[in-house]
Amino acid sequence: MAEVKLAPGDTLVLYTDGASEAARADGEQFGESRVIDTMRAHCRLSPAALLEAIVDAVREFSPGEQQDDITLVVARCTA
Repeated sequence: MAEVKLAPGDTLVLYTDGASEAARADGEQFGESRVIDTMRAHCRLSPAALLEAIVDAVREFSPGEQQDDITLVVARCTA
């Protein structure tokens, strides 16, 4: 358990392993680094658009049937 203070404008992204462990046919996983890279590349988007960009990136990487659910929560601190 941890406590983190968020400042106005900070974005919190929570995701399940269904995003990071999405795999191609050759077994390569999307991985945490790609999740983070995608978040950084799209960090200026609205929370809804950021969530969509992450899901789109995962599905583009692993276009087949998902073996696990992809669950994301994206929230931006306003005050």
